[in-house]
Amino acid sequence: RFHTAILDPLLVMSVPAAVRAAAGIDAISHAVESYVSTKRNSLSQLFAREAFRLLAQNFETHLQQPQNLEAAGAMQLGAHLAGMAIENSMLGAAHACANPLTARYGTPHGHAVALMLPHVVRHNGAAVGAQYEELGQEIGIDNGAEGLALAIEKLRSAAGLPGTLSAAGLCQKELSSLATEASKQWTGTFN
Repeated sequence: RFHTAILDPLLVMSVPAAVRAAAGIDAISHAVESYVSTKRNSLSQLFAREAFRLLAQNFETHLQQPQNLEAAGAMQLGAHLAGMAIENSMLGAAHACANPLTARYGTPHGHAVALMLPHVVRHNGAAVGAQYEELGQEIGIDNGAEGLALAIEKLRSAAGLPGTLSAAGLCQKELSSLATEASKQWTGTFN
């Protein structure tokens, strides 16, 4: 375990746009999934909620203005807090579904998670809709799971990431085997 973390936004000024997009949406997914994980607790939710607020409010600015130190710093702190949330809880089905896309097709991890997260949020809404409503309120949106899923899709679109499996180069005949692989992922057990 680390004892000290130095978050210096100057270090990310030269990060390519594609990396900022994929890493940013992955950090957002960490906040969203850890907030509703079956291992969630008050500490993990505290970290996840603040992480989500920082990340979602600064993601587009960070993409459009990579030299904006305030946005870069907020993204770093948000990603760090989301990591702390994971350490105190876990992830869920979006990562379980994304991992086979990365392993089998080389889909970048952030792209794969961005594809899966809105679907998982909608699916989980019946069980954790109140928690999704809380997250949405952090960025001024309502309508529980659906509102949160739409907000994530908007962020994904702003990042220029694919919105469908076919846009990511996958075909329908692969879905059954991908679903089987996803069902065997450890992170899915915390959904």
